[in-house]
Amino acid sequence: MGSIHRAAIEACGCIELVCGAFGSTRQSSFTSGKALELPTRRVYGTYRDMFRREASLPKDERMDFVAVLAPNAMHYPVAMSSIDAGFSIFCEKPYTCNMDEALNLTRKLRNSGLDYGIAMVYKSYPMLRKAKELLQEGSIVGNIRKVSACLQLGWMAQRLETAGNKQAGWRADPRRCGPAGCLADLGTHCFHLAEWLSDLTVTEICADLRPTVAGRILDDDCSVLARFNNGARATFLTSQVATGRADGIAIEIFGDKGSLEWAQNAPERLIASGLDGKQTIYTGGTPEGRSENANPEPYGRNAAYIAALADAYAAFAKVLTDRKTARRENIAEKSFMTVDEGLRTVAFVDAVLKNTTAPEEGQPPPQKWMPVIVPPIPEL
Repeated sequence: MGSIHRAAIEACGCIELVCGAFGSTRQSSFTSGKALELPTRRVYGTYRDMFRREASLPKDERMDFVAVLAPNAMHYPVAMSSIDAGFSIFCEKPYTCNMDEALNLTRKLRNSGLDYGIAMVYKSYPMLRKAKELLQEGSIVGNIRKVSACLQLGWMAQRLETAGNKQAGWRADPRRCGPAGCLADLGTHCFHLAEWLSDLTVTEICADLRPTVAGRILDDDCSVLARFNNGARATFLTSQVATGRADGIAIEIFGDKGSLEWAQNAPERLIASGLDGKQTIYTGGTPEGRSENANPEPYGRNAAYIAALADAYAAFAKVLTDRKTARRENIAEKSFMTVDEGLRTVAFVDAVLKNTTAPEEGQPPPQKWMPVIVPPIPEL
């Protein structure tokens, strides 16, 4: 995701890449830093070196925040180190790999007063913002009855992790990806977008997930049934092995008056349908959404996603600027995933894993419907 994030940073117009630790080895970090034409003294062999050195610089010279783009299992230790050094964080999803990490990180963040944003950027798509406005207004959809979200990709339909594909390599490795594969990588998108758009809360889930490709350990296909707090139902269908698919997420919301439909491969269109089947199409505000790279990789290398990510970066920069000037505008929920929403996605993954893990010998099977619960944040 590094090149995608750098493109978004450049496009947002208010952030400059000034330093970094860019690889899993010192050599790869220095090589990448040279390619990015950064000063040698601002390229670091490890993230710990970076935080230690940057924190020692004068305030007008040090970095303002860190963007964490490492494999999933590194999000927690890098974020904790960043807080210790006094730097705010903008991080790729997931928030963390398990609930214990999520609760510890949230507690530390709250005590630090630092800011944290998660790069789940559906709030930055103009037609999704329009959809949320229409849903809150209620005249088109009415009372929500059902949500259907689908994110099926085919880029891991073959065992790329043993063929030198770095993206597949860490996503198929529990040590680097965490205990969930497709569920954490894609299922969280469906869950987050459904909750944010609908203003409803998923209360319980019933799931099926498994590794499909022979020899793979982590799940690469996941289907989830969900129930909302208002009695509405949802389906979340996600896959990394849907051969030939590369279109990103699609979501439909059905109510007692009508429905809304949006797809990431045509992000400039929002389709509203009434009881009589008549459609109204809203358009605008988004570049074309098709992928610009035919190589097997996760979704995101297209103009629409980069524009949304750039908007999220700009919003996060404004949060930091407002903090410096003692002005606080509540814009975070309009542009990127917040910590509280990140906690919700971790609770979702935790519930699905509990729902689908085979019991130990002599233990009862898991509940058919597993509650999605965020535990209280522990006190110091």
